[in-house]
Amino acid sequence: GQEILEKPKKGFEFMRELVNDMTNSDPKKRPSMTDVVSRFEDIVEALDDKQLRSPVLNIDEDLPIFKKIKHWTTQWTYRIRGIPAIPNA
Repeated sequence: GQEILEKPKKGFEFMRELVNDMTNSDPKKRPSMTDVVSRFEDIVEALDDKQLRSPVLNIDEDLPIFKKIKHWTTQWTYRIRGIPAIPNA
């Protein structure tokens, strides 16, 4: 729900410029959806697999060791099975 977006998240700095442009106070300065999709695809293309598979955490949060192990074991299993970090639509 909405509460997941209330606190800043770790590892999303790569999205800051696009989000700032999309939320510009002047609607005429906001990018078109075509531009947003194109820019987002370029952003994702530049990210490595680890960045794409990292857990979403609040800035002030860290995973306990056993949850880290579970998360990365699951992600490596997906990678070995050929499951992409971001599914193709």
